[in-house]
Amino acid sequence: MKLALPLTATNEFSVHYGAAAKFEVFEVDPEQRLVGRRLIVVPQASEPCGWPTLLRAAGVDLVLAGGMGAGARAHMEEHGLKVLFGVPMATPEDLINDWLSGQLEVGVNSCDGGGHGSHIHGEHNHTGGCHCAH
Repeated sequence: MKLALPLTATNEFSVHYGAAAKFEVFEVDPEQRLVGRRLIVVPQASEPCGWPTLLRAAGVDLVLAGGMGAGARAHMEEHGLKVLFGVPMATPEDLINDWLSGQLEVGVNSCDGGGHGSHIHGEHNHTGGCHCAH
């Protein structure tokens, strides 16, 4: 099984999927609770619309995300990717190890709800809410 985490340019977990600069893909064995091969995947363009195709080509099954807009979620599903939302800020290693041990506590999708106005994540603007991957 392969899990992917969105990362910032400085290799920290990017709580908002649409602000990610790259992804780290972890090949894991859930039964043995082991992490195998790790791979950094850098999208050629910083447009989240193309990321599901890239992640699927890398063999990713599950994306761990803090927040993701409805459009991005639909785009992920269209490519057969599952997403776990509400993942808290932590190191990528801690997040993967917590997931493997069943100790990953998730909250709410930070892009859900009607309270969003116009806000900025990273380099792009979401007027009216988080709608990456329109």
